[in-house]
Amino acid sequence: MFTNSKLAKSVKLACAFGAASTIGFTGAVNAQETEEAADAVEKIEVTGSRIRRTDIEGANPVTVMSRVDIEKFGVTSIGDVLQAIPSAGSAINTNNNNGGNGTTTINIRGIGSNRTLVLVNGKRWAPGLGGSVDLNNIPAAIIERIEVLKDGASAVYGSDAIAGVVNIITRQDFEGVQASGYVGQWDEGDGNKEQWDIGFGTANDKGNVYFNISYVEEEPTLAGDREISAVPTFGTPEGFGGSSAPPQGRFFTFDQDGNAFSQQGDGNGGLEPWVEPTSRFNFAPFNYLSTPQERTNIYTQARYELTDNVSVNVTGFYGNRKSEQALAPTPLFIGTAFGDTGFTLSADNPFSPYDFDVTTDQDVLDADPNAREMFLFGRRMMEAGFRSFKQNVDQFQFNGGFDGVFEFADREFFWDVNYTYADITQNTSTEGLLNMDRVARAIGDPANCTGDCVPLNLFGGAPEVIGEGSITQEMLDYITFTAQDELNSSLESYSANISGEVMELPAGYLAFAAGYEKRWQSGYDQPDAIIAAGITSGNARLPTSGAFSVEEAYLELAVPLLSDMPGVEQLDLELATRYSDYSNFGDTTNSKVGLKWRINDDLLVRGTWSEAFRAPSLTELFSGNSDAFPPLTDPCNGGAAANPNLPGCAGIPASYQQPNSQIRITTGGNAKLQAEEAESFTYGFVYSPEAVEGLSITFDVFDIEVDNAVSSVGAQTILNACAETGETLCSLITRGSGGNVVDLFNGQINLGGQTTSGFDYNVAYNFETEYGDFRVNWDGTYIDERSLIVVDPVSGTSETFNDAGQAGDRDVVPRLRTNLSLTWNYDDWTANWLMRYIGNTTELCQIDGGELDQQLCSDPVDPAAEEGNSFNELEAMAYHDVSLGYAVNDNLRITVGVNNLFDTDPEVSYSTFANSFDPSMYEIPGQFFYSRVNVTF
Repeated sequence: MFTNSKLAKSVKLACAFGAASTIGFTGAVNAQETEEAADAVEKIEVTGSRIRRTDIEGANPVTVMSRVDIEKFGVTSIGDVLQAIPSAGSAINTNNNNGGNGTTTINIRGIGSNRTLVLVNGKRWAPGLGGSVDLNNIPAAIIERIEVLKDGASAVYGSDAIAGVVNIITRQDFEGVQASGYVGQWDEGDGNKEQWDIGFGTANDKGNVYFNISYVEEEPTLAGDREISAVPTFGTPEGFGGSSAPPQGRFFTFDQDGNAFSQQGDGNGGLEPWVEPTSRFNFAPFNYLSTPQERTNIYTQARYELTDNVSVNVTGFYGNRKSEQALAPTPLFIGTAFGDTGFTLSADNPFSPYDFDVTTDQDVLDADPNAREMFLFGRRMMEAGFRSFKQNVDQFQFNGGFDGVFEFADREFFWDVNYTYADITQNTSTEGLLNMDRVARAIGDPANCTGDCVPLNLFGGAPEVIGEGSITQEMLDYITFTAQDELNSSLESYSANISGEVMELPAGYLAFAAGYEKRWQSGYDQPDAIIAAGITSGNARLPTSGAFSVEEAYLELAVPLLSDMPGVEQLDLELATRYSDYSNFGDTTNSKVGLKWRINDDLLVRGTWSEAFRAPSLTELFSGNSDAFPPLTDPCNGGAAANPNLPGCAGIPASYQQPNSQIRITTGGNAKLQAEEAESFTYGFVYSPEAVEGLSITFDVFDIEVDNAVSSVGAQTILNACAETGETLCSLITRGSGGNVVDLFNGQINLGGQTTSGFDYNVAYNFETEYGDFRVNWDGTYIDERSLIVVDPVSGTSETFNDAGQAGDRDVVPRLRTNLSLTWNYDDWTANWLMRYIGNTTELCQIDGGELDQQLCSDPVDPAAEEGNSFNELEAMAYHDVSLGYAVNDNLRITVGVNNLFDTDPEVSYSTFANSFDPSMYEIPGQFFYSRVNVTF
């Protein structure tokens, strides 16, 4: 269908060089065809507009990546490919274990993956409950090319297109059979990956059918098998950053005179003093570093011409993903440090080393002057095995419709009507959890432990070996459970579109596109009954359910203003507006204005201003509260006395020391959220000098401002802001009488706003020599600002955080990120080299507030200073990937490659959640070797 189009020609050129767009590929489609050839070009849609046109270089910055280029990355998910483009920010992927869920998303501009719209063949692909699309479930084998629009497009596509649009175009008119096989593994011999797919296609002058089935299997790597991730905090002494729930147990009590007793099990049923930090448990080696997956996808599409002017098309997709995350065995935490009540270790418990009750309850203390307060009891349940989180996800999507063309007033008009239905169902099983009601009964008075209840031994100790220890199987059977959760999201829509040329103006034809869409989205999250009841040792959460609908209409115009004048070969105005009426937000109108000025054959200047809109996702709106236990640093350690310059620490006792590196927080949705509104502005140029054949240069400035941005603030940000101001966000923190953080609310709110600005550039040059054909591509993004404006929900005060050049927990924002590639083709040989450069960033470095900060932070605070923070620089670094391909014959091609050729280690981070490096930006350590075989017949 695209045979005669400029886009097809550009993609063919990209395939010939094995290089396209943003990752070392063609950054902008360079059209220097002759005027005669242009007259025969077919009109097509390009991402960012629904108007068909022959000149695909519009006012919007669009880049293209071909199917061949995706294979050159040596990975099994297109999400991993897209995360490597310079304009992409930190996003979740399969290297996220704790906090991951098996998905991989794209986050253009780094302002949130749910602010990037994902389309397949121009149609909305179903997102999950959180509003983001799992790119793992789109098989690479079906893709012809990917078009990435790095501009707001709500006026054309509706909600979510704030930062940009990813449009995945599938293979069309394919005839024959194609199969491929891929295997790869890390140099440590782990993390094996396999990908197998086969596709069948047939086509004639009436239509085409394509069918593909693909299978991917990825094995895990363990954090303990890499030096950087084998300890909680890399470079610190043994035990530092470890857990207060070791296998031998930690037992921290207070008598009623206020005397503290910090003890641990001695391995023989008795107690001995707790020693900091060596008594802490190193949980890191038991965690996955990269997570396993098994994906099976079936895709089919068909198109048939009913008449010369009417066609019917259908697309069907089914995908299944089985994925898993694994953490160290469950830590049992109970005590007043966590705000618990209802737990009493009875003096009559047969395993208790105490001859008095130890309790969280004041009435027990009042009744017995010898009883002690249970401040913190922590015990690592090695006997229960790993905490395993397994997802089984089924995704189904159907698109069907009719399209055609008709003539009116000697002009062609294109139309289409479409129906989409999608359903995503995820069943999650979680092993290794504890029923806390049963724990309370098992440690309590044995007289109340009857029936299937078995008294629990927390004091016998356990080696750091999975499945061994003093807790018997009978005890485990009583207190453990396997959680069964179910999540679902669905999407249904009808749409109709029409486009064509209305009238001829002096400078060309006035073209338009108009359309209507009705869309319904719904979903639910039904956690296990024990989790929903809040009596789990893991993260409790309440059920989620909700739905909304939207009715939309849009109009788009392309108005030629001037042409064939000195300094103005063509000047076009592009206009668009979209009206949306939501069932839960009311209505909104968003518009866009673009200007395209082709000065001559060599130079094009372009710019756009657009309004954008995003409705909060089902999760953001309706999710029930849930808790989590991230590692956090309380800036008020030592109380008011140790922090006289932190007004938010006033009233906290000097005796307060954070008892555990993990602090309980609460997250959740907010049905009162308002929709986000945004404005974006882009301008730049495309320069393709005829005097230097094969050279193309693009440069585009971007500026995006989001109002009412929906987000959680971040637990560490809340703690720091409250401590530093004594007001901002303090209402979200609940502290106990001893100063300890009992709870911290980090749910969804409408923040004051979010902004980002900077520029993109691309320089591509291809040339021929007697030694082969070469292509050089240099693509990059510079971020000048990426700010978050946080408004306190109670006081109304605000604080602005500029994250450009900063690194935070799974949010790394280098100012400069570039990809430089070189591709060589000679006869049957192809070679590719890609350098992925990540600029330096600076992170807040709070390790221990003292000696370790001085040793490990690159810019520690002056020890003599009364106030200030330590910082750490993550230096600029680059990954180098190479591949070599050989076409054995017309039907067989073999490729081998190495990712991270020079075995570059990720930058050490002290602010990230785990593993001492951030997997949302950096690769796991090691070289990755792979090979691929492609067969066609």
